[in-house]
Amino acid sequence: MKHFFMTLTLLITFSFCLSFVTESNATDRGEYPNQSLLVETSELSELMRNSDTVLIDMRAEGYTDGHIPGALWFGGITALVNGEHEVEHYLVDAADFQQLMRTVGVNQDSHILIYDDGNGLGASRLFYALNLYGHENSAVVNGGFAAWAAEGYPVETDGDIPAPGNFSAEVNEARFCDVSFLTQNLERDDIVILDARSPEEFSGEEQRSSRSGHIPGAVNLEWRNFVQIGEDVPYFKSADEIASLLEEKGITPDKEVITHCQTNVRGSHAFFTLRLMGYDSVRAYEGSWFEWGNREDTPVSGE
Repeated sequence: MKHFFMTLTLLITFSFCLSFVTESNATDRGEYPNQSLLVETSELSELMRNSDTVLIDMRAEGYTDGHIPGALWFGGITALVNGEHEVEHYLVDAADFQQLMRTVGVNQDSHILIYDDGNGLGASRLFYALNLYGHENSAVVNGGFAAWAAEGYPVETDGDIPAPGNFSAEVNEARFCDVSFLTQNLERDDIVILDARSPEEFSGEEQRSSRSGHIPGAVNLEWRNFVQIGEDVPYFKSADEIASLLEEKGITPDKEVITHCQTNVRGSHAFFTLRLMGYDSVRAYEGSWFEWGNREDTPVSGE
């Protein structure tokens, strides 16, 4: 309890002194259609006062060197990997995911805030897993730990052991896409396949599976286009910038969008971005190119 109040005091004090910095940054980026899905660092202290808030650190390492006060360490993206699945980096099943969430103290009514090093890949991966397994009350911290550190907020090196939660996982079929669904719907005009890989992977110049190229009809919009890569803090680009990128590729809200990459880590980032931009009908192809490009019975363009 003493540790909790010390953490809360640190958050309140520093957020009051430095909130004008992040508020200015947020204003520059404009309002996203689903604004509640992207949390600024200046908002964390207020949100952490709520008893139902759970802050999860999705970095692979660095937690004991310093993390956002009150955050619980999850173990990085690898903690979500089903090691027995034939597809590389495939998500754990519902039962295992449920146990993972309970272990970090997540309940059915928890508001889950997620951060990573800053680029959003790790945070988006967990965000997608939560959506897939029926929990959409979650958000990503914009700029992650990089933003927190750059803006001068305090860190702590120890952490609490949470009481087990009562989280229950159940697959939301509206967020799920497999090979069967994709092959049966390739010709539909109301579906867009968003390939979040690099242009080189998409064209077939760079090969990461037994076959190279892309799914027929897919459009290529690399995940990097959504964030300010190269900046000190990789914040998400403004709502207007992202909207223009999507519109140029014909990825409009009236269509159902299926995202993927090589192992659906970058695809999860695209999934999150679409949800942030108000796209409600979004699925992610979990098998991604690792599965599609290693099969012999799937059509490929650009080989």
